[in-house]
Amino acid sequence: MLRHTEYRLPFSLKTNNYSVLDTFLRNYVRRLSRMVGSVPSGWMRKILLFLVLMTGVLLIAMYAHAPPLASLQPFSSRRLKELQRGLVTFLVGNESTKKPEERLYEYLEEPRTFQSPWSWACVAGRCERRAVRSSRTSLASCIALCGGNTRLLWPRPTGNVFLGEDSVIIHLQQIQFVTVNTSDQETKNLLEHAKDVFIGNIRSLMKVPNAKSRSGVDMFVVYLSAGNGRAIGPNLDTDESYTLELMPKGKILEARISGKSFFGARHGLETLGQMIWWDESAGREGALRVLSRASVEDKPTFPYRGLLVDTGRQFFPIERLKRVIDGMAASKLNTFHWHLSDSQSFPFDSAQFPEMARWGAYSGDQIYTPDDVKDLADYARIRGIRVLIEIDSPAHAGAGWQWGTEYGYGELALCVDQQPWSSYCGEPNCGQLNPINEHTYRILEGLYRELLDLTEIRDIVHLGGDEVNLDCWAQYGNITAAMQAQNMTDHHAMWAEFETKMLQRLVKANHDETPKAVILWSSPLTKRPYITMYFDPKIHVIQSWGGSNWPETLDLLEDGFRVILSHVDTWYLDCGFGKWREIGEAACGEYRTWQTVYNHRPWRDYAQQHFSLVLGGEAAIWSEQTGDASLGPRLWPRASALAERLWSDMPTNGYSTDESVYTRLAAHMELLTSRGLKTEAMWPQWCSQNPGKCL
Repeated sequence: MLRHTEYRLPFSLKTNNYSVLDTFLRNYVRRLSRMVGSVPSGWMRKILLFLVLMTGVLLIAMYAHAPPLASLQPFSSRRLKELQRGLVTFLVGNESTKKPEERLYEYLEEPRTFQSPWSWACVAGRCERRAVRSSRTSLASCIALCGGNTRLLWPRPTGNVFLGEDSVIIHLQQIQFVTVNTSDQETKNLLEHAKDVFIGNIRSLMKVPNAKSRSGVDMFVVYLSAGNGRAIGPNLDTDESYTLELMPKGKILEARISGKSFFGARHGLETLGQMIWWDESAGREGALRVLSRASVEDKPTFPYRGLLVDTGRQFFPIERLKRVIDGMAASKLNTFHWHLSDSQSFPFDSAQFPEMARWGAYSGDQIYTPDDVKDLADYARIRGIRVLIEIDSPAHAGAGWQWGTEYGYGELALCVDQQPWSSYCGEPNCGQLNPINEHTYRILEGLYRELLDLTEIRDIVHLGGDEVNLDCWAQYGNITAAMQAQNMTDHHAMWAEFETKMLQRLVKANHDETPKAVILWSSPLTKRPYITMYFDPKIHVIQSWGGSNWPETLDLLEDGFRVILSHVDTWYLDCGFGKWREIGEAACGEYRTWQTVYNHRPWRDYAQQHFSLVLGGEAAIWSEQTGDASLGPRLWPRASALAERLWSDMPTNGYSTDESVYTRLAAHMELLTSRGLKTEAMWPQWCSQNPGKCL
């Protein structure tokens, strides 16, 4: 047993002979080092404590009784290093004699290099983890080269696909683009931006920016063709198909992407980007790898593949919305449905009607300027996405509409913040537009004109139109008198007249052109008998948000109306987080898992003649309980699951999901993470490293 009383100082603490102190400390450490191997592990803490105390005493004595600087005999730098090494040896022991558990206390003077023993091998279409001593294969490379012809791609292509099993190392600087068979200047401009996005996405994969692994090619040339048509859209008639060929030509790797529109070519670039990965086992620092052979024919199943984000209940900065756009582009969704305002706030700082935001925004820092709107629309278009802005009306309109009386326009909105709120709306704050005030229509026309000019999306417009509370209007005598003057006995007729006037105003706002699709939320007014009385199937599209087992969708299809599906029980992504108020139940029940989103294929029960009337679908994330930090994880991977459903519409076995869907989606989440998106975990990370062992 080590006892500190056995070691006495061979000199006085007041000595000025620092060489003696130097010699003592070195001998002291050396003797302790020889003895540490015999000390039981339980005594290690006592030894360390004693050493710390002893060192403290010596240092105090040295500084307290130090002689003038000129008379000192300081430690040489060599002796200081020897003393440091002696202390380290004492603390951690001799490397050759240490037990494994003693290495937990190891002190390192320089950062160590992490060397994993794991490698992955492709066995029966799956990557299996194995411990090896050399010749490692990274998990990313195994996933890229193992698992069939759809192993890398999300969403899964709908046509013929061939992915080779060979790859080459490339450098980012070797990628060059050549635009061919494209004459429209605007299309060329968009392609230039798309190239920059592509390079940025590839750069985000690189964990060592200037890795020096030797390239397997002299050049990687990407040929882009986007047809000769104008860059319009994306709209419901846009051809988003593309083909991709990837093959070596001597020491040059060539990729040929051909689309019939810019948007098809952009999708091809996205697919090509998914064939490139970072191989951490290449060379000493890692390297970019790309498949050396591939062939893809692809086009979407549905023309409308949407995602709704609500900025009325919570404000999300433009940069956060851009990250949503990034995720949509990676997943080939094409419609960002911007539910801009609601009864709680009006954050758009209109140039024509600045009073809307002044009265309706949460604060001056939480507004969207016209420049913000245009910036987001341009950002989205380069990534193949339309920005579809909705100002919900006549309901869901309170905050921002209160200024009419003060400015001589009368009451623009009714029932604003009226109590008890449960009698006049679904949640506070209540508010509903005044259907007999012509200024209300004039303001809406001006707002839509401004927004359509900013987004340049004119073929498809969303007018809202859901959850109108007829009791709100019924309590106003002037509305009742106006109805009687027109021989109306049902407030549904007043509601229908509002929608008719809004369509007329919308056409004026849209440069006197009727949009090809004017979208309305499903509501009592879109049910029989009102739907055929007041709406035109050639113009109106109904976004059906009710439960998937509700009969309203089938009725709409039978009546010849086009529909967009947003079933609340499967594609509402804000559900499952409990209730946010003390009374009542949670708004929409349990959490919708990505498997629930993915396996929902309502059209399989529709008659064949009705399938063409289904324009597509849309997931919605309302923001009562969705904040800035949680937006990304609430969306991904679930919105990506929707994307493959709407792009590929892969058959499913009842409610079970194929194993390849799990592995491909997990790889896709890694891709989104590399691009800076925040995603939710879809399973333990161990499952990503051990595919096939978790299901």
